[in-house]
Amino acid sequence: MITGAAKRIGAEIARDLAAAGCRVIIHYHTSQSEAEKLLAVLPGSGHTVIRADLSSSDGVENLLDQAGKFELLVNSAAVFFRPGSPEDTAAASLYEKVNFLAPKRLLEYFAGQGLAEGAAVNITDAFALLPGQGAYWQSKKSLNELTKSLALPWAEKNLRINAISPGPVLPPPWAPESRMEKILKQVPLKRPVKVADIAGLVNFLLRCGEITGNIIPLDGGITAGS
Repeated sequence: MITGAAKRIGAEIARDLAAAGCRVIIHYHTSQSEAEKLLAVLPGSGHTVIRADLSSSDGVENLLDQAGKFELLVNSAAVFFRPGSPEDTAAASLYEKVNFLAPKRLLEYFAGQGLAEGAAVNITDAFALLPGQGAYWQSKKSLNELTKSLALPWAEKNLRINAISPGPVLPPPWAPESRMEKILKQVPLKRPVKVADIAGLVNFLLRCGEITGNIIPLDGGITAGS
């Protein structure tokens, strides 16, 4: 199961895992066309597409009802508005619902399936590992803390959970390329994180049976020394 898998980072994760032999559940909310196009080109067979609104508890339960049982979970879906914009100011509740409460519910369901073995990866944010920030980053900080808190009780069930905290990857839909250039000035390596590298790290964490409870910065050095 990959939430937010129709485009951007989620789609690359879906392509990578499908190429590795996984049967992928592609979750999307509004990107139906992108989800269907992705489904058509994924290697392998048995992949499915499910629409659900993760800002609604009913939407999350509908996703779980349709998905059935799954052995791997990637919480990639998130909402993010331009910092300081009216949308961002008004979105505290939406950030909490989509970026934290929906992943939390999916993780609860995942752990309750009675799997012999399984693994989950949460996609968070490098800036959530730094002090301060606003409601969006708080939702990602909460997801980081949840990741760490679940590791020990999950280990007793032979389940693993980790998080990846990427630095700047792709320009947000609302931002011009010039803003991305400005953001990259804050990155010690002065370059964006490759989407393929995020997908590759997700793949590794899902396969590697000895890693759990880690928050891994993939951020070009943003959190170095913090």
